[in-house]
Amino acid sequence: MTQTDDLIKKFTKERPGLDKKIAHYDEQFDYAIAIIKLRKKLNLTQQQLADKIGVSQPMIARWESGSGNITMKNMERIAQATSKKLIIAFA
Repeated sequence: MTQTDDLIKKFTKERPGLDKKIAHYDEQFDYAIAIIKLRKKLNLTQQQLADKIGVSQPMIARWESGSGNITMKNMERIAQATSKKLIIAFA
């Protein structure tokens, strides 16, 4: 276990529900990375991606920073707008 893991374990014991919040933000950052990689691979700006799916550029920026709460519906919209297939897997 790393020092970070030890701290997380300690804080989650002291603060009920914190582990769920950590898992949520971890998931949001995974989505953020996936969006950034896809956008860069397709050579799209945030504005271009926003235009394709009908949201604002600041919304794309929030999703990519992990601070926006992206939903599966929006992930599907991104996939459809970029002619990609959204794959969800259990690990």
